[in-house]
Amino acid sequence: MRSAGRPGDYKVVMKRTMIVLLAAPLLLATGCSSTGSSTTTAGAAPATTTAGPATSGDSGAPATTPATGGPAAAPAGQGGGKPASARCHTGDLKLSVGAGEGAAGTAYEPLVFTNASHRTCTLYGYPGVSWVTGENGTQVNDPLKRGEQRKRVTVTLKPGQAANAVLQSTNVGFFDKDKCKPVDVRGIRVYPPDETTSIFVSLPGQACSVKGQGVGTIWAIAAGSKV
Repeated sequence: MRSAGRPGDYKVVMKRTMIVLLAAPLLLATGCSSTGSSTTTAGAAPATTTAGPATSGDSGAPATTPATGGPAAAPAGQGGGKPASARCHTGDLKLSVGAGEGAAGTAYEPLVFTNASHRTCTLYGYPGVSWVTGENGTQVNDPLKRGEQRKRVTVTLKPGQAANAVLQSTNVGFFDKDKCKPVDVRGIRVYPPDETTSIFVSLPGQACSVKGQGVGTIWAIAAGSKV
C-alpha cells in the first residue's frame, strides 16, 4: 500500500515543480515591468536638461520666455534704442552765436548749443531756425533750409560741452532789392532738434522778406563750438 502511495507522492512533486516553473515567467515579467519604469524615469532627465538652454534664449521653448522678461527690457539700456530722456531738451541748452567766417558775401556762423544741465544728453540732426523781428516777434521769410554740407551724427554732450550747427547766410546786398525786399531783423528763433519749445538768439541784421528769397541754410549739428 505504501509502494502504491509513492506514485501519488511523485505526482504531488511534479505538480509543485510545474507551479514553480509557471511562476518563474511571472517573476521575470514583473522584473521587466520594473525595469521599464526606470527607463521612463531616466528618459525624463533629458527634458529637464533641455529646459535649461531654453531659458537662456532658446527660441524652441516659448513657454520659458516670460521668465526672461528682464533681459527683454535690456536693449534700451544697452544702446538698442535711445531712451527719450537721453535727448537734450530746450531747457537743458544755452544757445549763442560763435565767431564766424565769411567769403564772397556769404557768412558762416556757428550756432552753439551748450549743455547747461547736470546730465549727459544728445543732439542729432538739424535745429529749426527762422529770422524774426524780435524775441517774440514775427517770423520773416521761410525757415532756413537744411544744408547737406555735413552728415547727421549723434553728438553726446556732457554738462558744459558744446555742439554747433552752422548758419550760412548771404548778404542781402547781393540780391535784387525788389525781389528780396530786405527788412531789419533782431535775431533768430531756434528749435533744438525734435523740440517744440524755441529759444531766441540775438543776431541783428537784415533778411529778405520775400518768400523763398535769400532764406539761408542751416547745417546739421556737429561736435564742438567752431565751424
